[in-house]
Amino acid sequence: MALPVVFQKGFRPFFLLGGLWAAFAVPWWALTYQQPMTGEPGLESVSWHSHEMIFGFAMAIIAGFLLTAVENWTGRPTARGWFLAALVGLWMTGRLVGLGGPIATIAGMADLTFIPALAAAVGLPIILAKSKRNFLLLALLPALWLCDVFLHMRTSGLLPESQLRTDLVAVDLIVVILVIVTGRIVPLFTKNALDDDRIRSNAAINTAAIVSVLAVALVELVAPNGLLMAVVAGISALLVLVRSLHWGAFAALRRPILWVLHLGHAWIWFGLALKAAAAAGLPVPPSVATHALTAGAIGTLTLGMMTRVTLGHTGRMIVATPMMTLAFVAVTAAAVVRVLGPWFRADLTQKSLMVSAVLWSAAFALYVLGNTRFLMTPRPDGKEG
Repeated sequence: MALPVVFQKGFRPFFLLGGLWAAFAVPWWALTYQQPMTGEPGLESVSWHSHEMIFGFAMAIIAGFLLTAVENWTGRPTARGWFLAALVGLWMTGRLVGLGGPIATIAGMADLTFIPALAAAVGLPIILAKSKRNFLLLALLPALWLCDVFLHMRTSGLLPESQLRTDLVAVDLIVVILVIVTGRIVPLFTKNALDDDRIRSNAAINTAAIVSVLAVALVELVAPNGLLMAVVAGISALLVLVRSLHWGAFAALRRPILWVLHLGHAWIWFGLALKAAAAAGLPVPPSVATHALTAGAIGTLTLGMMTRVTLGHTGRMIVATPMMTLAFVAVTAAAVVRVLGPWFRADLTQKSLMVSAVLWSAAFALYVLGNTRFLMTPRPDGKEG
């Protein structure tokens, strides 16, 4: 039996479902975060929010991107048809961890099966093609899986609450993925779109930036606060900033499909700088740095890449519509409110959270509204994609 078009390529179902989950999960948590939740023991409130933003939303977008990009990088298929449908089923079942009883247990098992299955889908083509430049991306998937394992163990009471905050390590690992991917695509897309040979990337600084962010994730395991993290995160912020100086950010401002990527990249170095400041004991709450990297970098870059990949791989013009431009503005405003609101006015934390949640939800709802037809129908040129 032939499956719907949505299962032709990984980006189609995962971007659609990831966008829907982003639009729903954040405002739901904002409305209920002060109330206890049922489900897997300990997976309540902040823990549920953290888990679902990392291993629900972010992993869906990473899955959609990698399943599609690895096919382009290696010339080999990843997951399509029934295999892709099975991956989607695992991810969807995993989102039920917030429910009670046996359902939560089944959901937890599905959640912990998803990343290994994804790693197999993208890993085999990478290994068979001997695509060495993608080995680090592949290695990050089992590292993220271990973070998920420990998070489930912690929320189930098998580990102390204060031990191994692997949700924060997982955020750092996702930032490593973002640094790798943006280093490849942002200068390339900008150069091609603007036809400007002055836009370039320095391979040595780019590699140093990747290594430095990976070091941040390692330090998060052993010394998340103090001088070591302050130094490592500070160096990382500087390297991520410096590598982008010749990427044509100012020239990209006239094209929303480009500036959203540059802005998302800027949130990375800004978040790392805040992380360094918080670790050094400056008056920067650690949650501010975390949300600069999550709501800021992850939120902005995922929305920008979802839009570009959707347009490009469904055979449309790679130009942001007014609706998507509004979505880019909304996700940016959501990040600014979430980061700066509680920092400057702690008494307005709850209101800031609510406003940010509404803006975030609106941004991803606009993506879903503007792109569902593209994701669920064949390409107009008749090609596979």
